[in-house]
Amino acid sequence: MLRNHAAAVDEFVGSARRFPGAAWSRALAPGKWSPAEITSHVIEAYEVLRRELSGGPGMRLLGSPLQRWLLRRRMLPSILRGRPFPAGARAPRETRPRELHANPASALAVLEATAEAFARELSPRLADRRLRLNHAYFGPMSGRQTLQLVAVHTRHHARQLEGAAR
Repeated sequence: MLRNHAAAVDEFVGSARRFPGAAWSRALAPGKWSPAEITSHVIEAYEVLRRELSGGPGMRLLGSPLQRWLLRRRMLPSILRGRPFPAGARAPRETRPRELHANPASALAVLEATAEAFARELSPRLADRRLRLNHAYFGPMSGRQTLQLVAVHTRHHARQLEGAAR
């Protein structure tokens, strides 16, 4: 699982490097995020998970318990198997782009360091059945589910960048 996660981060970095100069800050399409914003979003996803892992606040739960239960049972398994995230799904507030790096190399260095720190901090706790990290739409998830989902999420955005670079 840790190797899969590291490979997903590598894929994202490889895809993001295809946007040098002005392309880094240009939206991929009207109403869409730029590579800089997508990278910030992925960094924020790792940061909120790290905060919660260290005892701080995690993602605010959205929807009703029933809605989260349905999403967790119906949608999460297919996403974890690599099916696409639903089109048009809004990023949870805690993961929306905040700090944009004008320099792609520095943004990707921050992403790599943040993702590596998350994996390092989570790794010794993967077998802890009591550990739960909140996902806004799916509710509390085990460490293993969280690691798997964050890898799928990172890979999802790598493919998004790869498709736009063609």
